[in-house]
Amino acid sequence: MKLTAPFLAAAFAALTAASAQAAIPRLPDMSGDEASALAVYAVPSLLAAVRQTCAGELSPNGFLARQGDYLAQRYAAEQNAAWPLARSAMFKFASAKAGDKLKAFTTLPDQTIRPLADALIQQEAAAKIHPHSCHNIQRMAEALSPLEPREAGRILGVMFDIATESEKIVSLIGDKPARP
Repeated sequence: MKLTAPFLAAAFAALTAASAQAAIPRLPDMSGDEASALAVYAVPSLLAAVRQTCAGELSPNGFLARQGDYLAQRYAAEQNAAWPLARSAMFKFASAKAGDKLKAFTTLPDQTIRPLADALIQQEAAAKIHPHSCHNIQRMAEALSPLEPREAGRILGVMFDIATESEKIVSLIGDKPARP
């Protein structure tokens, strides 16, 4: 299973895998640890995107309505620790999309980059979430909610490594001529 961009992909795969599109871009060149940190860092923005996009689709008594704020706060408490690797992951992903145009941003201080990153994550995720996937996203958020953020991030980092390795294998197989 491939995950959507920008590891808004593995960044709470739960919240985004359900909204994966048929033409999924190649996974960014980052480590599972970076993907894990990005997943933890991105959850508050991802949850805001889900709430924004899914407001009319989800019950006012559903998990995200009842527990979404608490879940976002738990992940927000881990953002500072996750930031250095999450920043690296974000720049790797963004540079794959924007190339040299991104270089000016890499020198900006964290207090400038973080609000921009948060807004971009929320905006990109909201644009990729299909309303029909809202219930599955909520189910996945609820299923992962008992885990501590770092544990959930580790799981998602491993999922990213598996997806990356699978992508490499599929690519290798695709490069070989078909047998008669």
